[in-house]
Amino acid sequence: MKIKITRWLFAVLVLQLFPPILSASDLGWQPQKTWVFVVGVLSWNHSETFGSFPVKNRRDNTLVDFFKGSGVPESQIAYLKDKQATQQSIDSAFTEQLKKLGADDLLIVYYAGHGSKSDDGNDVYLASYDAGDDDVDGWSVNSIPAKINGSKCSRVLWLIDCCYSGQAGLAITKQSKGPAYAAVTSSAASESSTEHWTFTEALLDALRGVSYVDLNQDGAVTLSEFAAHVEADMNAAEEQRSTFAHTKAFDADMVLATAKPLGNSRIGERAKARDSNGDWYACRIIDARGEKLTIHFIGYEDEEDLWVAPEDLQAIKPARYATGTKVEVLWKKHWYPATVLQAKDGVHLIHYTDYESKWDEWVPSRRIREPKI
Repeated sequence: MKIKITRWLFAVLVLQLFPPILSASDLGWQPQKTWVFVVGVLSWNHSETFGSFPVKNRRDNTLVDFFKGSGVPESQIAYLKDKQATQQSIDSAFTEQLKKLGADDLLIVYYAGHGSKSDDGNDVYLASYDAGDDDVDGWSVNSIPAKINGSKCSRVLWLIDCCYSGQAGLAITKQSKGPAYAAVTSSAASESSTEHWTFTEALLDALRGVSYVDLNQDGAVTLSEFAAHVEADMNAAEEQRSTFAHTKAFDADMVLATAKPLGNSRIGERAKARDSNGDWYACRIIDARGEKLTIHFIGYEDEEDLWVAPEDLQAIKPARYATGTKVEVLWKKHWYPATVLQAKDGVHLIHYTDYESKWDEWVPSRRIREPKI
């Protein structure tokens, strides 16, 4: 028994110090068999309904560039952004791409922009550029799998960065035919989402094989590790509940990228720090040299990275309201009476006092206050 334990400990030590070297063939996606459909809308025709998002260093551009640089043929990438992304253009381009998919192909569908609930609360519309025009609600989340099911592809990875995007997870779990599905989204089906690039930044970290996304340090970043990574980032920086769902046929541990070992055990830690203006934001340690740490503010630009001392960091401790607490919730500059139904890590499921339960939603603690007397 003593020899077996010693060998086991030795094997664990070797795996940590020298993780297995993966080749391109070990990845769960191959560029020549991958098709990418990206829709990024940061401004809309009806700006009074859909407020614009910052376009500086937009990460949907970066995502498309990543796939091009990784060898996905440009003929297999469709990218519609802003004015190009009318609902008719989206439907047409999507239909054309689906016709070209082969039996062993992987389809990656990505959307960034606004999301809105249907009137009955059972569907979510991804806002196309012309959403709000007569008879244009947007790209129905519930309709997308049914359309994909008519194609020949074997797997679909669905990535959505918008309000109520968790509806995608509900939609794929209802599929009884078609390809294998997985969906990772920035928020729950009953939750609004941030305008920051936190979700897509975490996605790019995973695809690039950044060491701190490789949670078990085995040299591979898997889909489930990405889901755990983005969940932690969205919770820490945005107080949101990202979602991860997949059908049984989709391998939750498909390898997205190879990864190098951590250079320092502190790399990847999340905390709070002051930016150059003295305001507190969630950050991650991305480098450590002696007593100095480099931090990156999660969801923000790389040029805002700072060197700090360990004592400059604070633990992230979001406010938490107990179940049953009467509160007021901020929505579009107005405060509404509500009751807390559930609480988890600074995110709260609330019921608006004067509205039906279909409008219950998860909200961050920063949008909640105690009622004014």
